[in-house]
Amino acid sequence: MSALSFLTPTGRSRVLVVAVCVGAAVGTAACGGAARSAPRVATREAPAENGSSCEVGTAAFERREYAAAAEAFDQCIQANPTLAYTYYRAGMAYYEADRADLMVARFETFVRLAPDARERPQVESILKTAAGRR
Repeated sequence: MSALSFLTPTGRSRVLVVAVCVGAAVGTAACGGAARSAPRVATREAPAENGSSCEVGTAAFERREYAAAAEAFDQCIQANPTLAYTYYRAGMAYYEADRADLMVARFETFVRLAPDARERPQVESILKTAAGRR
């Protein structure tokens, strides 16, 4: 299983096959499990002033409306650019929307803002593979 299919809620893999799933789930019920969910929401990142656009993004992502989800997450980022997991969620939405350029930008910011995030190894692997394809 690729890191991308491990990280994506649809479980589909695409061009970027980057790593073998070796650990606990990242926003899913289990590594390789059938249950998938929208990008996880960190508790520390749900301030009231950003809830609206972030909730809209999460709802759109769950409906598989990835372009709308990415736009909503970007609005959330504009309202508060320090919310690391919003960059992660935007990156996942851009991945699903086939916008690798914007996915890379959001994931790079996520890694910078959340150096200790458990998703970091998988995100860095995706970034490394994406860089090799440029």
